Amino acid sequence: RPPETTGDHRRPPESTETLSRNGVADNRLEAEVLLRHALRQDREWFYASLNEQISAQHLELVHALTSRRIAGEPLAYITGHREFYGLEFAVSPAVLIPRQETELLVDIALKFARCRSGGSISVADVGTGSGAIAVAIAVNLPGAELYAIDCSTDALAIAERNCRKHRVTDQVQLFYGDLVDPLPRSVDLIVSNPPYIASQLLPELPQEVQREPQIALDGGERGLEVIRRLLEQAPSRLKANGCVIVEISPEQKYEVRDMATKRFPAASVTYHYDMLGLCRCVVISTKQKRRP
Repeated sequence: RPPETTGDHRRPPESTETLSRNGVADNRLEAEVLLRHALRQDREWFYASLNEQISAQHLELVHALTSRRIAGEPLAYITGHREFYGLEFAVSPAVLIPRQETELLVDIALKFARCRSGGSISVADVGTGSGAIAVAIAVNLPGAELYAIDCSTDALAIAERNCRKHRVTDQVQLFYGDLVDPLPRSVDLIVSNPPYIASQLLPELPQEVQREPQIALDGGERGLEVIRRLLEQAPSRLKANGCVIVEISPEQKYEVRDMATKRFPAASVTYHYDMLGLCRCVVISTKQKRRP
């Protein structure tokens, strides 16, 4: 038999137990993900090969990956990818890790695009990071034209990689700069998952979240500084009958509503809630109501 193999074939229990002891909630799932990453195999192959034993070399790699995880490194940074909106995205410490709650923003954007009359739609994704939002919209709206903006060249490199991976480079143009400043023209829709965590709360975040880029987390005092600047700039870059969709922290909804009403006095401002019933997005629609 092969020397130095695990007794549990493709399920080394020590990884699950180590993750559990160190407070990783989804320890069994994460142990599997780390093992599959070490083996460089997908889940289908993994479960079809459960009776095969793990080599000592692969087991050593699993232990090294597990050590990185319990030291607080996010799982997505270890594996180098994260699923979002049914698509796989490359990620690195240069970008915020795409989260499930942000899929609501994409849902709203797609609904807006599909309900509007007229031809193709133009969309600006402000603070694109990995490009997850822009790419998800492009994949689901083949006729859309997207501008993905970020103030980090390292983030834009990851976004470019994801655009190539999902074959949307002809739809998504990448721009370096601050908020909507780089936009070459006005757009129909502005979407953004901006930094919205209050600066004073950053030290209280979980260790793994603190590993993510601070520039993508720090929203300044009360977490509203970037949102405020975005809403100040947005009116000059939004077409008539346009829409702005911003992800927020639930407790910010009234302040963001007031800021939106100030900058878009004739617009309707609505809230959208996630599956936990928490306000996750503020939607500003400038569409003019039809007169009777």
